[in-house]
Amino acid sequence: MPTLKANHRQILAAKPVDGKKTRYRIEGVPGLWLYVSPSGVRTWYARYQIGSGKTRRERWYRIGDATSTPLATATERAKSVDVEVDVKERDPHGGREFRGADEMTVGDLFHEWHTRYATLKLARAPTDEITFRCHIKPEFAKRKVRELTRLDLGRFRDVVAKKATPLTSNRVMVLLSRIFNWGLDEGMLEFNPVARMRKAAARKPRERVLTRVNINVFWNALDHMETMTVEHMARAEKGRILSPSTRSILRLLLLTGQRRTEVVGALKSELELHGPEPVWTIPGERTKNGLLHRVPLCPNACEEFVRAIVAAPAKSPYVFASADNPRAHLTPLSITRAMARLVNELKIPTVSPHDLRRTVGTEMARLGIAVHVRSLVLNHSPQSRGITEAVYNRYAYDKEKREALALWEAELMRLIGSAASARAAALS
Repeated sequence: MPTLKANHRQILAAKPVDGKKTRYRIEGVPGLWLYVSPSGVRTWYARYQIGSGKTRRERWYRIGDATSTPLATATERAKSVDVEVDVKERDPHGGREFRGADEMTVGDLFHEWHTRYATLKLARAPTDEITFRCHIKPEFAKRKVRELTRLDLGRFRDVVAKKATPLTSNRVMVLLSRIFNWGLDEGMLEFNPVARMRKAAARKPRERVLTRVNINVFWNALDHMETMTVEHMARAEKGRILSPSTRSILRLLLLTGQRRTEVVGALKSELELHGPEPVWTIPGERTKNGLLHRVPLCPNACEEFVRAIVAAPAKSPYVFASADNPRAHLTPLSITRAMARLVNELKIPTVSPHDLRRTVGTEMARLGIAVHVRSLVLNHSPQSRGITEAVYNRYAYDKEKREALALWEAELMRLIGSAASARAAALS
């Protein structure tokens, strides 16, 4: 386990290793640990053990947030936990009052987690809310957390896998586990009932990408979305028309290779479009790995953002504002659904917005772009890099990323340049 010196300034600067939740031992203070979450939240814990022999168990007692609880206070609290265990032979959790835990429902816990943590820290908070509403709420919203058993949850996992899909079941159980872990960290729960529960299906890496022919068909269909297909004309129906914002988002996904949530939630303040080297700076709170990410914008991507900003409501902070509420952005789910409709109409193999990102990575590899540059363009977590590269190298690689994206954009424009035959096939 990594160790920190008993220095409050160093403690407040502690970072998660490889973007994952990290436990730091505090030098010279037995039993005191610092948990650092992927989002940078630092929490004091006291570690202790109860029982003996086969009944011996390790437990953790939450002391408080490191930003509001000084090192000296945390040290004293850790020592008091040791006294409770070693001298008084009592479990500190035994007499701890868990803020209404006896009456807390799963719905209450989700509301606390979503309001106090997810909406502030997670880009995927809207998606998690939909998952909860569709799958968890009908079954467990009114159930008391303390009454849940692993048998209940295991049966629920299998029901979701049967009614939806095994992968949906996996996502639902992961969300439940994250909610329960947060409640545990906040002192609301004593244990996570989903911990180490078997998944409904093993997760396999997806392999779907757009072929070069279908890239051509897809892009040019966006350009001609306002026309009617022959099939719809024969039925005297209008063809499906995607909004200008939706079409811009789909193009940007293919131009930049960034994540759906990052493009949909783009803020006008993140964009520098009028200098010699336009760039889009995505703050750490909006990226999956929690790291600030600079995306150099080549001419077509820059033009797409400029066009979208001109069309966006002047008072909205978002590039792609919701039509119903200018203070909010379009939802990621709406883009997934729009793309599904388009792909179905074009009769090309089923692909999702994330598959456009995979397509960019695949085509960059085909163009001979080095793997570490592709990884930086896509903002993957630096798990494969050593400590020197991940922690001490703060060079942003803007030049290399711009060259890679320029090479890809030029290739993309070449692929869609002679599109007459592909477009005719798509609309016939």
